[in-house]
Amino acid sequence: MPNNSFASRIHRYQLSNGLRLLVLENHANPTVSLSGFIAAGEYFNPQGKDSLASITASMLNKGTARRTKLEIAESLESNGARLTFSSNNFTTSISGQSLSRDLPMIISTLAEELREPVFPEAEMEKLKLRYIASIKEDLDDTRSRAYERLTQAIFPVGHPFYQYPSETIISQIETITAEDARGFYGKYYGAGGMILTIVGDVEPAAIQALAEQHLGDWQGAPAAEINLPVTELQTEVKREIVALKDKPNCDVLIGHASRLRRSNPDYLAAVIANNALGQSTLSSRLGLKVRDEMGLTYGISSGFRSGIGDGPFTIGVTVAPENIDLAIDTTLEIVNDYISGGIREDELQDEKASVTGSYKVGLATNAGMAGQIANSELFGLGENYLDEFPGLINALTKPEIDEAIRKYIHPEVATTVIAGTL
Repeated sequence: MPNNSFASRIHRYQLSNGLRLLVLENHANPTVSLSGFIAAGEYFNPQGKDSLASITASMLNKGTARRTKLEIAESLESNGARLTFSSNNFTTSISGQSLSRDLPMIISTLAEELREPVFPEAEMEKLKLRYIASIKEDLDDTRSRAYERLTQAIFPVGHPFYQYPSETIISQIETITAEDARGFYGKYYGAGGMILTIVGDVEPAAIQALAEQHLGDWQGAPAAEINLPVTELQTEVKREIVALKDKPNCDVLIGHASRLRRSNPDYLAAVIANNALGQSTLSSRLGLKVRDEMGLTYGISSGFRSGIGDGPFTIGVTVAPENIDLAIDTTLEIVNDYISGGIREDELQDEKASVTGSYKVGLATNAGMAGQIANSELFGLGENYLDEFPGLINALTKPEIDEAIRKYIHPEVATTVIAGTL
């Protein structure tokens, strides 16, 4: 019987410059997807230059030493292909897709943009204006303003999850120059810490040769290290108000430092714990009570922002001003009851089925597989993880989930932020 496990089908290569390349053949259709990471995220922003990592990533496809932005875009679009870079808290992500016959063009374009960006001044100014316009739009958004204030209450200034006031971010973006982006690129972009995953109608040996041809002699910056201490829980309850004019509804965020990272041994237990509490507005404890039974909101949900670093745990609800106290009190009552009694067996079985089902659906596409393989590599989970994941979920027990609930959810020291017209 053939071995169809992911581990047996993933071909791993390390290029001569240290770049990690993972290739999976999937000949179901003549397409290919690409996913990857470089340690060049917002964590590395220099002081006073918020958004520099994001701007640098967004500038990579705005022109190279060989071609203009439009020439690169026309080359991709004429073949129905896509190649993008985006920065998050800790990494710059690479994403792409094309017909398999066009993969050489995608790889050569990727190499060109990574190795020869020129950061044109005019493009930089246009990009900065778009960033600033987006931030100004969020100034009037109750959920965005509540989250901004919550992070300021939870995390120290300069922490990757701390959000500066919008006005501060705008003033810092205005000072960013093309030279700043070139400096950031020169300091953090290199092959040594790069992960590249390619899935689709390909021959692995040919992909290795193609990657060596275009990227094998690129060095760039050495791999950057991330050293971030875990944020401790605050010691007391806080309540903050963000006053905004003429809002029919308010957004309420209840949250605290989660202390949860992807590397934590009980990460999956924490995910299941949160799913049953509030991942879904429609089927979770919070949704069924606050939305369906009491009719206080159209939307309520909870979640962890966890990956390389430990972000916040938050519960968010949109509610009419006259119902704020009732919504908060009911939410906290549900959470405390959940902490006290733990997850029910029927909830546990439902969440296991939901998580494993969504996981399998996600792996039905080349992009889904490429993303999962790249994530597994980023977090050091190993090539067997994609095969092991459903079994790991199904093996979780009620005591494990209950322990995660009590370890990671702490309403007794949470900060509540209310944004809107009170």
